[in-house]
Amino acid sequence: MFLRKNFVGLFFFSFWGTILSQEGQLEIAHQAYLQYAYAEAKDVFTESETYSTLDTDIDKEIKSEPLSGILDNDFVAFDNKENESSLLLDALTLGYNTSENFSLHVLNINSGFSDYAPSFYNEELVFASSRDVNSISKAYDADNDQPFLDLYTTTKKKSNKEKIKKLKGGVNTKFHESSATFTKDRKTVYFTRNNYVQKKSKRSEKGTILLKIYKAEYIDGKWSNIQELPFSSNEYSIAHPTLSPDGRLLYFASDMPGSLGKSDLYVVEVHKDGSFGEPINLGDQINTKDRETFPYISDAGNLFFASDGHLGYGDLDVFMVLFNEGDDVTVYNLGEPINSSKDDFTFIINEENRIGYFASNRRGGVGGDDIYGFKQLVSFPNHYENKFNTIKKFERVIELKPNDEEITSW
Repeated sequence: MFLRKNFVGLFFFSFWGTILSQEGQLEIAHQAYLQYAYAEAKDVFTESETYSTLDTDIDKEIKSEPLSGILDNDFVAFDNKENESSLLLDALTLGYNTSENFSLHVLNINSGFSDYAPSFYNEELVFASSRDVNSISKAYDADNDQPFLDLYTTTKKKSNKEKIKKLKGGVNTKFHESSATFTKDRKTVYFTRNNYVQKKSKRSEKGTILLKIYKAEYIDGKWSNIQELPFSSNEYSIAHPTLSPDGRLLYFASDMPGSLGKSDLYVVEVHKDGSFGEPINLGDQINTKDRETFPYISDAGNLFFASDGHLGYGDLDVFMVLFNEGDDVTVYNLGEPINSSKDDFTFIINEENRIGYFASNRRGGVGGDDIYGFKQLVSFPNHYENKFNTIKKFERVIELKPNDEEITSW
């Protein structure tokens, strides 16, 4: 399928004394796939002067010369040599290609369906897939003729069908599940799901089954005690959670009232007693009039996200937030080979060992969306100060207003 990521990101986050400000209706058995925060890919990338992060010459080159796929003759077979920092990636690699900044790895976990949203979990990789492996649900999305998404896990061992299995417990349902993030003690998971709990689905006033973030606890070897987060709603979507390294901040995407674009990034404080603060929008230095989605906070506390509203190579690109002197930030495009002329998203990285994963629907993949691995060869640019792991105060920075544009699925 084409990545229709319109996963809307909602966040309000305060620092420096000011704040960082940023398809078809879903039917239960037919178009739920679209509800998983997929939006129609744009035919034309819209440049924004406010959010331009590349210089003029590079900008002209990006727009005039679409990038080709990565699966070409430059890829070499992988010999599976293991070391302490890359056991998992090495075990999953079929071949790789090295550029100036990254070595890009083709993985053996992809199917002929959609595979994306990788996340780290112990020595395993958890990801979302629409593959129909021992599925109790035979419902298919009429738009792409694929089963609904579930959460799967694989191990550092040589991957095959027997080594890829669904998460145990009550996380997976007959609807979509995706985008998981785990607490440091690995006892709690936050994940995205269609508005479905206790075997009942709920629709918005417009008849749409939207997205919510749920959390589950790891009890007796399986995930249970599933609860939706209190700031979820039947009338807008929240999705794609990611935790700060200390677990005190939960970042996500949403189209809630007051969002600046089709989807924004938000942050909410997680209190010690398990309650939550008020969601805070990350503001207009990060959020645009288009889509900002799939946030990820690395172990070093850096914020990465996908966007088609900042200057890039086309469709969704992966960006990083860099802090400057003063009260502003720079949104930095990670460039090739992470980004391409197609959708590139769900980026994660362990900055200690410089190994990560992301998804893309670029040419040459196995399925609609495929997961790729990488090793970072050159450090990210230096920036003034990391403040995404610190809260000085929370406050609302914009008046919450209903969106002018109806969002029925993403």
